[in-house]
Parts: sequence; C-alpha cells; structure tokens
Amino acid sequence: MLVALALASPSASMAEGPRIAFTRWGPGLAEVRLLSVGPTGDGLTEIVGGREPRFGVPGIFNGPAWSPTGASFAYVGRTKTERSGLFLINADGTGQRLIPATRGAAGPVFSPDGRAIAFARTRIVQPRFDPKRPLESFEREGFAGTTTWLLDLDTGRQRRLTPWRDGLHNMPSSFSPDSGTLAFTRHARGKAEAMALDLTTGRQTVLARNAEGPTYSPDGSRLAFISYRDRNVTEGFGEPVLASELYVRPVGEGPPLRLTRTHDWQEASPSWDPSGERLAYLQATGEEAFGLGFTNVIKQINADGTCRQVVFGKPRKRKLGREVAFHGPAWQPGPGREAGRIEC
Repeated sequence: MLVALALASPSASMAEGPRIAFTRWGPGLAEVRLLSVGPTGDGLTEIVGGREPRFGVPGIFNGPAWSPTGASFAYVGRTKTERSGLFLINADGTGQRLIPATRGAAGPVFSPDGRAIAFARTRIVQPRFDPKRPLESFEREGFAGTTTWLLDLDTGRQRRLTPWRDGLHNMPSSFSPDSGTLAFTRHARGKAEAMALDLTTGRQTVLARNAEGPTYSPDGSRLAFISYRDRNVTEGFGEPVLASELYVRPVGEGPPLRLTRTHDWQEASPSWDPSGERLAYLQATGEEAFGLGFTNVIKQINADGTCRQVVFGKPRKRKLGREVAFHGPAWQPGPGREAGRIEC
C-alpha cells in the first residue's frame, strides 16, 4: 500500500522540527531541489534534486506536501525520461517512489488522516492547424482548464472532484483537520475565489472572494489566504499587476485580519506552523518576477500580523538574481514540532 510509505516513521537521520520544506529552482535553470530549513534559516538540508538527470527530480512551480506524521513528503517530480507525476519520499531522502497513474499532477496536498492526497491536473488543447483551411484554423478556439482530484492512498484509486471546463482552474491548497473538507482556489473569468468542497456531499461554498491559497489553521478555527481586495497596483513584467496581501479570518463568521501591508510586493502560499501562532509564506519583491510565479523570499509572521521576519532568500528590487524561484513553503506537522510565537 502507498500509505505505508506515506506514513512511515521518522528515521534516525531525519532533521528534527520545527522545519519548513520548500522547492528551489536555481541557481541554474536545470537545477530544482527539495529542501528544508529551520525557522530562523538554519540547518539547510537537501532532500532530493540537483542538476544531474535522475529519478524523481522535483518539478518547477510546485511546493512539497508533508505527510501528517512529518516523516515523508509528496512532491511533483519527473523521471529521466521526462515523465512527470507525484512522488513519495522519506524526509531523509530515502524510499523514493513514483505514484502510479499520476502523470501531469500538480500541487499535492496531504489529508490530515494520511489516507489521501489532493492534486490538480491541467488540460490544454490547442486548435489543430489545417493548411488547406488556414483562416478557419485560426478561428477555432482551444481549451484550457484545471481540475482537482483525490487519490486514495490505500487503493490507488483517483476521482475527479471538480468539472472540466474551458477557462475554469481549480487548485487544492488545504484540508480541514477532520479531512472532510478541501479548500481550493477557483479561477474563472479573471476572478479568484477561495472555496471549500465538502468531500461527502460535493457541496461547494465560498470562503473568501478576490482570494486564493486558502489554508486551514491546525485546529480548523481560522483560515489564512492571499487576497487582492486592496486593489494595490504595482509594476509587473511588462505591465501593471495587482499586488496581493496576506490575511487571516475566522472560519465562518468574523472579519478578516490583514497581516501584510507591502503594497508593491506580492505574497503567496501561506502555511501554518503546528502551533497555529505563526505562518510561513512566499514573497516576490522584484517587478521582473511579478506575474511569472518567481518568488524569491520565504518569510514568517505571527498570526496577529506582528514580527515579520525573513526565513530564507534575499529581497530584490529588479533583477531576478541567481535564485530563480522558491515554491512551498510547508511547515513540518506533528507534536513537538511547534515553532510557537515569534518574539521580536
């Protein structure tokens, strides 16, 4: 069973928490690594990756997902033959294996009970060019859509949770603590919404509008997300773009709390520390990176918006630099791995 590896016991050589896992693309364009680091940027450890072609090299634009025991990861990778899919690996870099029939999977998210992984698949179909009817070929419309799937780690069975539809993109980001609800981002018609999907009934509800990356706190009482509601416009890659901010709000009723006020920077991918007192997140600080998914700093902040700190990376104003992009980050779960409140 796949779940046997997914819930493996921590090995003796595994770095103890608290740890933050992430992927780094760079410094070379062919180099992608799965790494982990301590909450103050200490103890940088490579799990898998590098320049040389090998089995299970991490893929770009995807962060890792810890298993609920904090002993292993799911991540998007590729083989020597460029076949992509979901991989499982122990936190010390051993036991690596490809999950069958997951080609094209992206954005894995482990369920807290360890029995399932949610992920996304994207389908892009370009209209076929007919040299005998070139004008008609250009008039045909293509298809681009992303759906959310659920992989049962006991049986290996997969089921599609959201529909295929042109222009509709659904990306999972977090399970509720009881594994019964999946939070995801719905992009459609140029708008982003944070959504919740009841895995028993299939009912979808809106968690927050003009928002993405909804992530449940460890106790399920709060939701962290990225929002564009402040309508801050900054210079992007060739054109102005909206700058995002990090928010936290109670699940259900209650006003959102804005944690960041960066205006001309962009935030992404919030992840809760097991204590529920701080969050790690990504930040893009150079205009050449905006709109391209090139985040260059991992930061952390208390859940009340105080004590913002850099964990890894360096802010920049313009050029991309040698570190092309970070993705993730993800706090290592499990008792005894709580980082707690940041003191500043």
